Amino acid sequence: MTNKSTSTKVSLFVVFVLGSAIFSVNGNVFAQQNVTLSEALNVTDTAEQNFNETDSVPVEEELLPTTTDGSATDNTTTTDGSATDNASNATPRPEVEEYFNSLENGTSHANTVTRDSQTILLEGESLPEGSFIHLYDSTPYQIMNGHIAAKLPCNDANSTDVNVLIGQAPNLQPAELEFVGPLSTPGELCLYHVDVASDETTPITDIAIQSNSTEDIDFPATSTVVIGVNEIAPLGEDHHE
Repeated sequence: MTNKSTSTKVSLFVVFVLGSAIFSVNGNVFAQQNVTLSEALNVTDTAEQNFNETDSVPVEEELLPTTTDGSATDNTTTTDGSATDNASNATPRPEVEEYFNSLENGTSHANTVTRDSQTILLEGESLPEGSFIHLYDSTPYQIMNGHIAAKLPCNDANSTDVNVLIGQAPNLQPAELEFVGPLSTPGELCLYHVDVASDETTPITDIAIQSNSTEDIDFPATSTVVIGVNEIAPLGEDHHE
C-alpha cells in the first residue's frame, strides 16, 4: 500500500511538472502573439497619427483668390505698410479682358450660335419690273454663317431673271447663285443656293429678291425661298445703322 501511494504521488508530481511546462510554453507563444498584434496596432496608430499630422489647407486658404498662374494669393503689405486685398487685384485672363473691352467699345464680333430658318412661299405673288421683295433683316446683328436656297422661275438655259440680293441695306448686291440640277426643271422652276457669310468690310444683314426682267414675274406653285441662319454677331459701330 505504501509503494502504491508513493507511486501515485510521483505520477501526480510528474503530471504537474509537465502541465506547468506546457502552460509556460503556451503562455510564451500567447505573449509573442500579443506582442505581434501590439506591433501591428502600433503601426496602425502611427499611420493614423501621421494622417492626423499631415498638413492640411485651412478652409479660409482654399477660398483665397488665385492669380492667372493658379497660385493662391493672400493679403499683402505694400511698401508703405498698408495692407492690400489681392481679391480685387487678381489679373483677369487677356481674352476675358479683351472681350469686355470690346463690349464697352461696341466692337465685339464674338459669334453667337443660333438657328433660324425661314421659308417664304412665293406662289401667286408677282414681282414688278425693277422692284424687289425684302425677305429677311437681322439688324442689329450680322449673319456670320447662313445659307439660302431658292426655287425660282427659269429658262431653258437654267438661268433666272430673279436676283437674290444680300448685304446691308441700302448696299445690296446680287449673290452668285449655284444651280442645283437634280432638283430643277429647266424652262419651269430651277433650284439655286448660296452660302452667306459676313466679313470685316461687308456685313450681311438683309436678304431680298429683285426682278431683273423687263416684264412682271409671276411666281408659279412651289416657288420658294428658304433662309437659314446659323451664327450671328453684333454689328460694329462703323456698320451699325
